[in-house]
Amino acid sequence: MIGYNLDKLASLKFKVLGGIFLVFFLAIGLVLHSVLTYQRDKLIRMSSHNAMQTGRTIVAGLSASMLQNDREASMEIIENMINTANLSGISVLNEKGEVIMTSESSLVGVVMDVKTDDTCLSCHGISGAKRRYSAAMESEDKSYIRTIIAIENKPACYVCHAQEIKVVGKLLVDSSLDATNDLLKEITQRILLTSIFVFLLGVFLINFIVTRFFSKPLDTLQVGFEEISRGKFDYWVDVNCGGEISRMADSYNIMAKAISRYIDEVKAKSNEVSALYLIAQKMSLTIEKKKLKEIVVDLLCEVLEVDCVTLALPIEKQNKIFEITAKKSGDKRHYHSYFDVESDAPEGCSLSREDFLRWGDQDSTPLVFSADGAELFLSLQLKNMKIALVKAKKPAGESFSQHQKKIIPVLAHHMTISFANAQLYEMAITDELTALYTKRHFHKKIKLFEEEYLFNKKGFCLMMLDLDHFKETNDTHGHPVGDLVLAQIGKLLLANVRHGDIAFRYGGEEFVVLLKDGDQTEAGRIAERVRKSVEEFTFTIGDIPPFRKTTSIGLSCCPQHFSTGKEILEAADSALYKAKNRGRNQVVMYSSEQD
Repeated sequence: MIGYNLDKLASLKFKVLGGIFLVFFLAIGLVLHSVLTYQRDKLIRMSSHNAMQTGRTIVAGLSASMLQNDREASMEIIENMINTANLSGISVLNEKGEVIMTSESSLVGVVMDVKTDDTCLSCHGISGAKRRYSAAMESEDKSYIRTIIAIENKPACYVCHAQEIKVVGKLLVDSSLDATNDLLKEITQRILLTSIFVFLLGVFLINFIVTRFFSKPLDTLQVGFEEISRGKFDYWVDVNCGGEISRMADSYNIMAKAISRYIDEVKAKSNEVSALYLIAQKMSLTIEKKKLKEIVVDLLCEVLEVDCVTLALPIEKQNKIFEITAKKSGDKRHYHSYFDVESDAPEGCSLSREDFLRWGDQDSTPLVFSADGAELFLSLQLKNMKIALVKAKKPAGESFSQHQKKIIPVLAHHMTISFANAQLYEMAITDELTALYTKRHFHKKIKLFEEEYLFNKKGFCLMMLDLDHFKETNDTHGHPVGDLVLAQIGKLLLANVRHGDIAFRYGGEEFVVLLKDGDQTEAGRIAERVRKSVEEFTFTIGDIPPFRKTTSIGLSCCPQHFSTGKEILEAADSALYKAKNRGRNQVVMYSSEQD
């Protein structure tokens, strides 16, 4: 509260009003001093002049009665002059300074010595001072002007006074200053009242002017600077006062807009750098195509802020069949499926058959936006090789921003390189005949599954299968036919296991599948589905009569059976051996009990 009051005292309005208040009272003081000095002196001079004129009139009136030595007539004249001229006293002194006639009986016979009398010292007490014939006097109960008029010795007076005497007496006329003082008091009061009224009116007007044209606009500017300090750079200051402050407000708004644009540019650059860093970081997490697909759709959802993303990759050697990975905003799951261009329209996929057909056109454009800017059609290509097809869609009512459009080519480049590298890696770890992973990659993966269980206690199962009597197929129809059979078995395996399960060609006609969890019941269902799909599939190869094949499957699980990859593999092989011995075309779960 103290700090607030100090701030208030230091405000422009307080300083201006305080300065005006001080100047006003100094001016009023000067005015009153002028009135009490100049006007008072002027009024005293006027009163003195009037008293002198009145004194001469009295002298003229007293001349006749004094020549006749008629004291009563003289006193009557004095009384009449006091009443008519509004005088406070009249006294007549002889040449010796003795009061011989006066309106105040107490002064009769008093000798007024110019050297000792208090009333005379004001004029005669200063050595070398110019003699005055009137002076303002003060007593305990009154204030007056004493005017002294010499009564000259004229021929008519020679009867009583010697001829050589020039002045035979003096007339003292006392004029009251009460009226003058009352007038000065009234003038002072009027000046004070008028000044107070003018001051209050001036304070109101000046306060209005200062508030309207200075204080309020400056407060508005102050609020603007406070908003900027809080990071609100789009705050607009509206000041309509004209002059320098209005130009200051305009400069502030221009500055704020410039800062806002600069901040937006910095944020855009920062977001762009962050997005590029995120892209590079996420893309470098894996080189495996299966994981990379999920990373890419997550990245597209995050960076482009889209509602849904669909990623399609062509399956090698099957140009019309695509692996589909899709994701919707707010859904942590990834949806995986396969789509054949020659079959029905894809389900749960924003891509249409027309999109795939257009993508197959050699003249297709790598990057296309819909007319409303809400959909993105992106073709990932490396020279003349088509890598993947992407379709992303914004939420209703939104469209891709300029920043997002700017970063899409960079994102597409990284995705293209990543998928190209993943494809090369896929080729290195994939069996060319069956399109399944190789035995070498199997040993690497089972080691990772083993470590996952060791650190996170996440179990897994292993399915090992072997085609029944496959040697007869090779002996009867030849190895080329046998190769086609193995290739078809690879397709059946991929079609009947879950996404996340990994299928491998272990050797010859032997296959293994790593199942992503340790649920024995689910592992049994998957194995039975695979066995049944092989049993029911009819092989039609060239002119050879259609034929069917069966498979035997062994299962083992971690940690139900063992906890290391080597032990799990040996257990599944043991279960497969039991399935063969029991008559083939069946699924056997490993058990430590002997038949």
